[in-house]
Amino acid sequence: MAILEKYPENIPWDLNTHQEEFKSIQWMLTKADNVYTFTRSRIDDKYVYIQKNGGNRKAFKEYEARFTYQRLFDDGYLLAAIA
Repeated sequence: MAILEKYPENIPWDLNTHQEEFKSIQWMLTKADNVYTFTRSRIDDKYVYIQKNGGNRKAFKEYEARFTYQRLFDDGYLLAAIA
């Protein structure tokens, strides 16, 4: 039996007002010594960069990044935003 996961809504980069201003914002999820940074691509809105603990940034499709963000948030990570 497959477990269906609900499509994540209310992700920080979903903000519609002043969308251009939010392209330079980084959203961080932190828990203990782990830090995940999410940044929207300035070139293509269909991609989000994810970086863990200062490692290499990797581009993910927005859909995948959305689920990754929600899973981390549900696991107890706390949100911070950096402009």
